[in-house]
Amino acid sequence: MSNPIQGLLNQIIQGQLPKINSEIQGVIKSNHLDPWGQVAHGNDTLGSINLGICHASVVASYNIQNMTGLSSFNIHQLEITSVQQGINPNELVGTVNMIASLSSNISSHLGGSLQARCGFLHPRVGIGGSASVSGVTAAATGTFSASVDGSKVCLNTIALSAASVNYGNVDVSIGGLGIFNKFIGVLTDMISGLFKGQIRGAISSAITPIINRELDNVMPQCESL
Repeated sequence: MSNPIQGLLNQIIQGQLPKINSEIQGVIKSNHLDPWGQVAHGNDTLGSINLGICHASVVASYNIQNMTGLSSFNIHQLEITSVQQGINPNELVGTVNMIASLSSNISSHLGGSLQARCGFLHPRVGIGGSASVSGVTAAATGTFSASVDGSKVCLNTIALSAASVNYGNVDVSIGGLGIFNKFIGVLTDMISGLFKGQIRGAISSAITPIINRELDNVMPQCESL
């Protein structure tokens, strides 16, 4: 019984996928996630610099803002991978797999400043740059519930776990930093690390509930057996 019904349930999903994608993209924009105004900010010590009268710690106060591209999110595959009978005779449950990607790169503005303090000396220089992330993909697993009533099968719910977000490449470009130029590499690595860690997690936390909410909005969907 599982193979033909599994195929029919996946057919239902395929029929709804364009609408699901369109709604997800619209909600990402309406939730101010494209552009995403304030993505990350903070302070970090990059090292020390000799200011002549003493060595001083160099502190980066950074912000990552105006991130664009997330609304190009597109689910390529949302597929039921297993089907079992549920508690009730007419209930079906099982597992789902999602594969998605962004058709655009993620890009964002880098701002803030570097400064050091040593007695009356307090040099400071602004940070100006950008970051671009390409090859952004997302994957998730989840569960579904369906029901069979006579000659009709209905896909009632799909619930996905937190999306796993991955990148093909992170490219960070930072302009000249004056007397702090030797810290460009350290700052670049720090920003890249934020994208690969904190920001990647933030993207997952932002899009997962949107996906699940839009899946709820289109369910249930029924087809004849």
